[in-house]
Amino acid sequence: MSKTAAKSQADVQFTHVERVVFPEAKLTKGDVLEYYAKVADLLLPHLRDRPITLERMPEGFGGQIFWQKNTPAYYPKWIPRLKLPTEKGTKVEYAVVNDLRTLLYLVNQNAITFHTWFSRAAKPDVPDFVLFDIDPHQSTFANAVKVAKALHEILDEEGIENFVKTSGKSGLHVLIPWNSKSGGFDKARGFAAGIAQRVADALPKIATTERSISARGARVYVDAMQNAKGKHAVPPYVLRATEGATASMPLKWSELTAKLSPRQFDLKTALKRFARMKSDPLKVLTGS
Repeated sequence: MSKTAAKSQADVQFTHVERVVFPEAKLTKGDVLEYYAKVADLLLPHLRDRPITLERMPEGFGGQIFWQKNTPAYYPKWIPRLKLPTEKGTKVEYAVVNDLRTLLYLVNQNAITFHTWFSRAAKPDVPDFVLFDIDPHQSTFANAVKVAKALHEILDEEGIENFVKTSGKSGLHVLIPWNSKSGGFDKARGFAAGIAQRVADALPKIATTERSISARGARVYVDAMQNAKGKHAVPPYVLRATEGATASMPLKWSELTAKLSPRQFDLKTALKRFARMKSDPLKVLTGS
């Protein structure tokens, strides 16, 4: 591990940094800690004040993956908690990741991916972004690109600022800013569903809003249903639990071409790209 992560740990004690986490990519836990230490300035504004669900991989890729909402009592008291009810009414004590120390502590606890709420602690009933998940699943990534571009054109026609990133796995995410003046989750979800249907109507052979996998056939799923309280999204810059240690990467719309592959953005190539970036292209979604 380099001095970057070592200086960032404060009173966090890193353990088993030599353990291989991504065997195919030959990456250790130390490499993952180093990645998050270097990307923290870009990532933390997207995590700040949001309830977090952790995707933990204690055994490395290929082993069991744990999804963690509740914050264990043994976690340090300096990690902020936010107690909120689930859809079923039970209380969950979510961790809140507002600083580098918390971020690296959780990565040391084998958290690979951080999933955030669409809203922040101060206004849990109001999202501050809307997400369209372009999921190729049974289709192709080339078709996902076509669908995302069609969505981009519709949003541009409506005068709505919109942004694109890779999901870090097989698809694309298109995001737009949202605020309390626009309404709460019901309005946001209704708006997103209407736009998604317009995309499906424009490209009926390759796009659909069908929730049933069997009904989609070989079409790309334009998913607007995640825009709801308690649901979570993958923020930009996080790593994903894939054999290649891929990352969710913000893109310019001009980069969205048939040659693009989400697999080209992994831990190593992402760091090189971040080093060339002058600022976060998705900064407007952080409210900062």
